[in-house]
Amino acid sequence: MSTTTAEAVRGKSSEHDLFLRLQTIDEMMRINEDNQRALERIAERRRIPPVPDLRFEYSYVRSVAPYVHVERTIPQPTPIPASEKGKERELPEAVAEAIQTNTVVWASEIVRVDWGRVLWITTRDQVISPLLQGALWGVASHFLRPLGTMLGAHIRAWWTRGVGRGKSSAETEGNGVQWLRSWLSSILRPTPAVGI
Repeated sequence: MSTTTAEAVRGKSSEHDLFLRLQTIDEMMRINEDNQRALERIAERRRIPPVPDLRFEYSYVRSVAPYVHVERTIPQPTPIPASEKGKERELPEAVAEAIQTNTVVWASEIVRVDWGRVLWITTRDQVISPLLQGALWGVASHFLRPLGTMLGAHIRAWWTRGVGRGKSSAETEGNGVQWLRSWLSSILRPTPAVGI
């Protein structure tokens, strides 16, 4: 009798263990699904717009387009003269269909280019503009480099001013460190509660 009781207890305990394991697996799957949904929401919020195409060719084509004119002409279908009907020659499929219907359509394109304007735009965009930009940066660098050096020297002198002036070790900081310390203490200092 003790063996059956022990087996029954083992059976219930193994069922209970199995039930707990299944609950744990279900919980893990639910957490995984929740995490997956959270990651999808974050990915949707972080969608970055595509980088615009800033290549030179597109802006050049846009600036030249008003000076290049393409005229497409499609005349009215004309009947084929009777003297031409019997001659054998190899024709494209569209023309062959037109012949079967006893009509011919000739299309043409006429391209007019205002070469003076196109030449000016090309010279302006590829020669004059880069030349002026380079010259301006070159001249500006003659003034900006000494200005930057002077400004850096003034900031370094202000930052270190006050070092070694004091008698105690607490006063051996420069102005920059003193300013930084006072600024941080004003941010981190708790404000007193009012009206409590």
